[in-house]
Amino acid sequence: MPIDIASIKNQVQFNCHISDANYSGTFSLCMLLLRMRNLYKWEMDIPPWREPPRDELLKWVENRENMWQELEGRTARALEINGHSLDSMEASDVNARLGGTDLYYGAGLATGMKPSYLLGRLVESRCQEGMHVCIVDAELARDIFSVPLMRQGSEIVGRRRAMATLLWDEIMELRTSSSMALAFAFDCHGLNLHRVRKQPSLQKEGFMRVVNFELETWVYHEIGESLVDAFPGDLWQRIVSEQAGTLVEFFARAVRDLLADTHPGGLLGHIVGAGKSSSLGFYAALTRPMSRVIYPEIVPAVQDFMHTFDWKAIEEARQAGYKRGLKMAMKLSEIYQDCLDKGALEAEKEVRDKVIRPLGILESLEEENPAG
Repeated sequence: MPIDIASIKNQVQFNCHISDANYSGTFSLCMLLLRMRNLYKWEMDIPPWREPPRDELLKWVENRENMWQELEGRTARALEINGHSLDSMEASDVNARLGGTDLYYGAGLATGMKPSYLLGRLVESRCQEGMHVCIVDAELARDIFSVPLMRQGSEIVGRRRAMATLLWDEIMELRTSSSMALAFAFDCHGLNLHRVRKQPSLQKEGFMRVVNFELETWVYHEIGESLVDAFPGDLWQRIVSEQAGTLVEFFARAVRDLLADTHPGGLLGHIVGAGKSSSLGFYAALTRPMSRVIYPEIVPAVQDFMHTFDWKAIEEARQAGYKRGLKMAMKLSEIYQDCLDKGALEAEKEVRDKVIRPLGILESLEEENPAG
């Protein structure tokens, strides 16, 4: 029986609206507005580098918030596909029913335990380092939470639109702390950052070439994450579920991201091994303030590399970051395990006082927390 694509698209999008309605309040106002702007661009088929008319965007935001008020409190519906009722969180079951098409369905829990859904056009599927990697181009349905890569078990999904949006937002913000590394990264691809910024339509082909190349590289962050074994048993899942939306969850995710990047089989290990100078530049440019604090070696190392091209120094910085990440993960695990019988609130207080505060990063964490 033929797949009714329009029906599936509408069902997935409805669940996306429900998730957004229930979890939009977990984002800071600044982060929410940025994500809503990017969601509007996607819905209106506006490329990341083109800004929408302000009046039209504000009207859409008002209408979307009204929709969320109506949907708040509702739960996601099962997906009905050719007479089969499927749990919306069981992506493998849904994809089995979509077999024979170019559709890909993704579902999982994002930061703050927000359900996140995706229906897109699959343009590549391959096995890589023991993982199943799926690359999605056009997205037919999505929620407000969108990141270039996500992993569930042994499956990694990469999203070209999300990668393009991430890089373009970085170009437009052009932070002083990242501008040199960003310019270096584009230069490695034979592109001038300021020309891309001023004439994006004329530089589209080159920009999308960068997007596709870097997305393929960033797959190794997820591969590295699959190799990280720093949290015993189900402790990781307990931390992120019990501390959803708190600084403890954000810190725990930052530590695991650091370990994923600095693991020998992770992102930086791949960048060093493959000699990808552009990817190293983007890594430094996209490193956020809190990550710079818990991993202080990397940005100075990259700044020196832009003049010396000394890969040995980058490898040394990778190893130092991995050792630090393991120490933080061990301390976090010890404190949290000691609090398992004390409740989530007491565990949060203990981690803040005994793990986060002594590192001197509490202020950075509070400023950067997307749920703050």
